[in-house]
Amino acid sequence: MKKLKVRLPDGREIEAMDVDFETVKEDWNEYKLEDGTILKFKTIVSSIVRTEEYDPMTGDPVYHVRSTNVLRVKVPEELKRLPGARKPEAEGVEVR
Repeated sequence: MKKLKVRLPDGREIEAMDVDFETVKEDWNEYKLEDGTILKFKTIVSSIVRTEEYDPMTGDPVYHVRSTNVLRVKVPEELKRLPGARKPEAEGVEVR
């Protein structure tokens, strides 16, 4: 484990250890909206660090996780609209 400094959201800088990890499972969370759209959401972890702080309620070490969110959308055909298919709001004037 590599030691490093981590800046917390409150501005404090604390000692932490970079923790190696193995991805065991990365499932999608799936949500069906009332209009029939299906959203699939996944968080992909890129790094985990264990701080030298402990949760005062549980005594567990405090971890900070860096991640990226991925979103997939499946929209019903009747809700789709091509970018050029929108109605013009006003008639334009050609300028030369």
